[in-house]
Amino acid sequence: MDVTLVLTHDCNLGCAYCYAGAKFQKRMTRETASRALALAFADGAPRVQISFFGGEPLLAWDELVRSAEEARSLAAARDVALTMSVTTNGTLLDDARAAALDALGVYVALSIDGVREAHDSGRPRAGGGSSFDQVASGLDVLVRRGTPFETISVVTPQNAHLVGESVAWLFAQGVPRVGLNPCYEAAFDDAALAAWERGLTQAAETVAGHFRSGRVVSLTTFDNKILAAVKGGLSAGDRCSLGTRSVAVAPSGNLYACERLVGEDDDASLVLGHVDDWAGPAGEACARGPVNPECEPCGERWRCSSHCACANRAETGRTDVAGGTQCWHERTTARIADQLAETLWAEQNLAFLAWFYGRAAASETPANDAPERTQREPRRDVGSVPRHAPVTARKRLVVVR
Repeated sequence: MDVTLVLTHDCNLGCAYCYAGAKFQKRMTRETASRALALAFADGAPRVQISFFGGEPLLAWDELVRSAEEARSLAAARDVALTMSVTTNGTLLDDARAAALDALGVYVALSIDGVREAHDSGRPRAGGGSSFDQVASGLDVLVRRGTPFETISVVTPQNAHLVGESVAWLFAQGVPRVGLNPCYEAAFDDAALAAWERGLTQAAETVAGHFRSGRVVSLTTFDNKILAAVKGGLSAGDRCSLGTRSVAVAPSGNLYACERLVGEDDDASLVLGHVDDWAGPAGEACARGPVNPECEPCGERWRCSSHCACANRAETGRTDVAGGTQCWHERTTARIADQLAETLWAEQNLAFLAWFYGRAAASETPANDAPERTQREPRRDVGSVPRHAPVTARKRLVVVR
């Protein structure tokens, strides 16, 4: 069982789009954290992922360190492969803490929304004022030290026009992997969507430029589409596992299907149980979809992310109904990702081939172990299907490998 420890409800930022609700000084106790870790290892799985979340988890620094140390001990005693990560706003990162996270084997996901204007449009300090310089300082620490990390940038109607500039800036700072998280709760009008699309196109050009220089960079928005094409579709492990393979633990010990659902820990309808008495999932935590009739004939369904229950809930209020912005995003990113892949494939760019086809070949899930075609649209009738020949070329690449 993969477990997320929401170490605190407190935060030193006041992000306009935060789904964690009001911030207050309630932290997870040592006893609750220990029981949460025991839960993660209880099912005897050969691999366990522990994630630290908040609020701002570095406000609970001592507990984060103790929990990471305990997780390492439990994994060693059980001969279990352990991965750990923390999602932080970076304002409290310094050399000492980055070194400690590195030594503990905790991967860092740093939330920064891009260039100053993009970041300041939605991520102020809790008392007001810009948080950009503090977060950029934390970013500099990670880059300078070589600590394994990635960045997460939330895309909103207010900063969509800066997506391309922000992606270019982040890679220029030395970020190896950039994630773009759409704020599906927000209302994107046509102008914002058009600006967002221009930014994504610019971002693709930036990625291509780095590959041509021999530097591998990862923009997850495009990577996920290209890798799904290379594998022939999404495998079971790529899809939403809400409350089945993973749970989130609130500071109170209440269990939720996802960290996005914890909020202020005040909605009993979302609580799955408690760390003291939970016996494991009793089936699906909630309905997942999409059940939208218009999704059935869609040629992108075979690699669409509209199965994400929390993204659906954010936009439509239902976990099994996808919204229009999400649909636009899935189609647009697929088209731009395919264009990027087709271009680099045609150039036989060695960095591109090694990064995507090498990763697919090394995947634990065989390329043909995708969901049954009854669960996705057959690849037969849409121009959005990649033309960089991921299926036919896979045989050739296996020979090369």
